[in-house]
Amino acid sequence: MSAERLRERLGRQAPGQWELYRKSGRSRETLISPRSRLVSTRREEGWAARWFEGNALHFASGSGPEELERAMEDAAAVSVSAGPRFDWPTGRNSELAAEENLETPPDLFDELSRMLAAESRGDARVTQLAIRRGATVERIENARGLVVTMSTPRLDGVAHATGRRGNQSCEARVLFRWDGPPDIASVARRLCDAAVLPLSLQASPVSRGEWLLEPAVGAFLLAALAPIFHGAQTPKWINRSRFCAAGISLVDDASVDAPFDGEGTSTRRVVLVENGELRGRLRDLETAAASGSASTGHGVRPSYRTPPAASPRRLFFEAADAVPPLDLLATVRRGLFASALTAPIRVDLEADRYEVEFTGVSIVAGRARGPVAGGRARGRISRLLHDIVGSATDRRFLPVPYPVGTPTLLIGRAQFE
Repeated sequence: MSAERLRERLGRQAPGQWELYRKSGRSRETLISPRSRLVSTRREEGWAARWFEGNALHFASGSGPEELERAMEDAAAVSVSAGPRFDWPTGRNSELAAEENLETPPDLFDELSRMLAAESRGDARVTQLAIRRGATVERIENARGLVVTMSTPRLDGVAHATGRRGNQSCEARVLFRWDGPPDIASVARRLCDAAVLPLSLQASPVSRGEWLLEPAVGAFLLAALAPIFHGAQTPKWINRSRFCAAGISLVDDASVDAPFDGEGTSTRRVVLVENGELRGRLRDLETAAASGSASTGHGVRPSYRTPPAASPRRLFFEAADAVPPLDLLATVRRGLFASALTAPIRVDLEADRYEVEFTGVSIVAGRARGPVAGGRARGRISRLLHDIVGSATDRRFLPVPYPVGTPTLLIGRAQFE
């Protein structure tokens, strides 16, 4: 079985109405602890096909060409309801150069351990560090002559630490992704806050006030709200002309990561919110056809085993009047700084509600006054978005799982527990 045979089969089964997808991934990972250093290599390959029979879109996947052919036979026998017909993208790009050897990820355990010890004053230690360097190659072709081949490199990982003070202990985990040189200092600060601040056992000293969000907290919050921009239904509470505070914009632009999406549509910058006004949505081929519009290049394949679906690819904040983080801190009269999450963020988009549990620091007159072991903020999403009153210049991207970039954000009013 070969790709040529699959193309021939699809051409007979769905003339002019098929797509063939292949994904191959390679990665090298270092897993380091105080007593061991392991290096592992991983490879994976996956194939998938989509095709129209009438107005029904079929999907099949397999770990190789033979497995895909068998899956296609099974999929063709299943009755599928009709859906919107769309036109496959056209175009062609050059083939990639030969595959290069992956370098072993950097061993940064000792450096991170030193930085964490200094940040925590000896109250926290690194227990494990996993760093992965990888590359994914995707090839998309269809009946309209599209041939797209693209390679996506990555350098990411996860760090674990334990904080200990007296008979109290706390475990922490931090995810990171680096688009440039490794930023160990940022990982150390986040680990320190997550592992040490809960040891204070101090409850929130305020029930309401200003709320300063560390970039990682803001990134997870933005990711939780992202279905607003690609879900089937827009929540009824959304006011397009007054979506959030003036001066705030939200953009999705994955052009630095890949020139095409998982369907072969060209990547482009999509402005979702501009100066507080809701402007756009993210669409793949299917949702674009259903709405009578064009794809925005956001057909995302988390795995070859599932068909592409509309989703963010590289989502981030832009602010008109961003200031240095310390200048933003100085404006806080009384409130809390959320430095790390202690539970997954919970949102109910239909009901316009959110709840965030975090650890952090209390702030009075622009100065940190003491640690807060655990706090909870809850309220209406619509109110939260309109109460963004400040943004810093320290935007950072985190994998959640796609890259989400936020700076330190200041919420003017919040309710705490």
